[in-house]
Amino acid sequence: MKQFFLSCTILFLLFALIPVQLFAETTVGKVKGTRGLVSIIRKGKTSPAFPGDAIYQNDTIITGSNGAIGILMQDNTLISMGPISRVKMEKFLFKPDKNEYAMKLRMIEGTFVYQSGLLGKLAPHAVELDTPVGRISMLKGTDFKAKFSAPSDDSGRSLIRQ
Repeated sequence: MKQFFLSCTILFLLFALIPVQLFAETTVGKVKGTRGLVSIIRKGKTSPAFPGDAIYQNDTIITGSNGAIGILMQDNTLISMGPISRVKMEKFLFKPDKNEYAMKLRMIEGTFVYQSGLLGKLAPHAVELDTPVGRISMLKGTDFKAKFSAPSDDSGRSLIRQ
């Protein structure tokens, strides 16, 4: 019985000492500012976005008809979105000490301003921005503005699904 209790105690301590960060999601950026209606869809749940909120990989950010948001990524890339916009943060990895870089954003619809940060300067080959009309890549020190409409069917209904 004492051996069983000792074994359970050792297992408990072993798991208690494992850093919580191993299980936590990695922050890829943060909300710098918002105007109007702006939401974050995370793991199927929608919540309002506020300045200072963390942005995680696989988050989808959407703005309403009066919405705008500025997002500062971990590498200082700045992404601004205007009204009726939607972007999904599909992949972000910025570890210069390990020479590991990746950014993949899916710009689904809306108005965007992109200002390249360190990732675009250090590893432009690792940056991919998917749009409804194609892919933008190799963004070395790039700044651009773009506007994309969501694809629609013959009746004009959007083909974008949640």
